[in-house]
Amino acid sequence: MSFFKKMAASVGIGSATVDTVLDYSQYRPGDTITGTVYVRGGNVEQTIDDIDLYVMSRYIMEKDDKKVYQTSPIASHRVVNGFIIFPKEVKEFPFAFPLPLDTPVTLGSVAIWIKTDIDIKNGVDAGDNDRIQVLPHPWMEKVLKAVQQVGFTLREADCEYAPFFRRRLPFVQEFEFSPSNRDYRGKLDEVEVVCHVEENGIEVALEIDRKARGVLGWLEETYSMDERLVRIYLNKTELNQDVNVLTQKFRAIINQHAR
Repeated sequence: MSFFKKMAASVGIGSATVDTVLDYSQYRPGDTITGTVYVRGGNVEQTIDDIDLYVMSRYIMEKDDKKVYQTSPIASHRVVNGFIIFPKEVKEFPFAFPLPLDTPVTLGSVAIWIKTDIDIKNGVDAGDNDRIQVLPHPWMEKVLKAVQQVGFTLREADCEYAPFFRRRLPFVQEFEFSPSNRDYRGKLDEVEVVCHVEENGIEVALEIDRKARGVLGWLEETYSMDERLVRIYLNKTELNQDVNVLTQKFRAIINQHAR
């Protein structure tokens, strides 16, 4: 084996490459992600320590009064442990793993991708990134539809750093709704919705932002007293009801805090 080929591979020239091919590009939280990782040998024999897949996302964090993006793994999956790849050899490794229930939906600026990490001994590690589209979990979809039916339009969806929720991930996805009918336009600035899907139900947090009115309204807005945070839990029985039943429930909650 050429010494120069070894040296070249150690810095990534003529080294093994990796390509992850997903069976589908669209998923919902709770679905199983399937596909195949293809490893192609380079110019020399190389030892691969392992191959891992990571479900990745990014969220907004405020630092020094500036908003910056941070990346975060949502899930990881070990595809294969150590093996040897010979020159020009092609190895295939099928995989399957569940997409976590708390995976954000790809709306607005939210991005989800599968990161492939291949650890090459005495060489430059290889990698691959594949974006996927994540649709809302059916329960979340019903909640968002109910809020829209109350009289709101989805304006923005993003992921923000939120350790105070004390969840598995350091961030939550917020859905920002603005009033779409006259019943709320003069009373509310927006309603923010955060959904935590679980095995047996969904927790919904509603942040109801009242419109500032007069001096008292200005004081409330200045000290964030105009925001009302309401948490409710919906079990499977409630979520299996017609969406109009949920609409009435959310309408009652929002009306109570819009006064």
